[in-house]
Amino acid sequence: MKSTCITCGTVIDSGTRCDPCRRADDNRRIKDHAAKTSSTTRGYDQRWRRLSERARKLQHFCSDCGARDDLQADHSPAAWRRKEKGLAVRLQDIDVVCGACNRRRGAARGKETRRT
Repeated sequence: MKSTCITCGTVIDSGTRCDPCRRADDNRRIKDHAAKTSSTTRGYDQRWRRLSERARKLQHFCSDCGARDDLQADHSPAAWRRKEKGLAVRLQDIDVVCGACNRRRGAARGKETRRT
C-alpha cells in the first residue's frame, strides 16, 4: 500500500519516510548523539545535583504545566552567571519543571544562553 513520506510528502511504497529523508534523519541522530557530552562536562557538578534533588523534593510538580513525572531543575541564565563569578547557585535560581517544559524553555532561550 502506497503512502507519503512524513517529511517531504513524496509517494513511497512502504514505511513513513522516503530513502533520502530516512538517511538524513539517521545522519542527524548520529550527529546529535556524538555531540552530547556528560552532564559534568557541561558544568553540572555534584553541588548542582544536590541542589536539583533538593528542589525536586520541595516541589512535586512542574511550574509550567503541573505534571508530576520526569521533573527536572531548570536553571536561570542568572544561575550560570553566578557560577561563573564563583558564587553558589541558589535554590531561588532554579525552577522545577518537567522534561518537556525544560526542553521547551531551552529552545525558547536560544543557543546563546545555553551552557556548553
